[in-house]
Amino acid sequence: MPQVSIDDILARGQTLLTPKNLADGRIDPVAQESIARLWQGEDAVDRIAAMALLSGMKAGELGVITNENSPSVEELAEQLIMDRSDLVSSGVDAALVDPPDGGPPVIVVRADAWNDSNQLDRALAGVIRDSRVMLSERLELLDFGHPFNPKPWLCGWICGLCALALADGEVFDEIPIGGFCLKCATG
Repeated sequence: MPQVSIDDILARGQTLLTPKNLADGRIDPVAQESIARLWQGEDAVDRIAAMALLSGMKAGELGVITNENSPSVEELAEQLIMDRSDLVSSGVDAALVDPPDGGPPVIVVRADAWNDSNQLDRALAGVIRDSRVMLSERLELLDFGHPFNPKPWLCGWICGLCALALADGEVFDEIPIGGFCLKCATG
């Protein structure tokens, strides 16, 4: 089986992370700018996080990316019978929050981080990296598609989560969709 490098994965991301694809109404313009900055940065892990964030949104695996002061977060907190300030744990700037309707998780960012571009970039890269195991466990691989006609956003999502794990030194005994991933990454 051919080896896929981080560079192969980043090359795949090049086709996904375009200004046209970033212009998505589910992603607040502030978050769009942050994803673009992460993608254009020098750090490979940040670039992979950007790929995972955008692909997750486009694949429907992530809900909105927003700040804790938005009306949608107030509504979410009410549904969860919580104060919106409690949605993001102390010590972190962003959290993945599961809506009670079973929809895709929402990324909620603290207001102070939302208003500081460096802090926002760290928060978004951190929340996706820290949540990658939980997010990958939710994948419905039956929805992935035929290996010769994969759904590109779902492929990017899976590839991004896997690459984040590999970048953190995780070793897989078995990757059940490895053949599909290799097909996507190597063209």
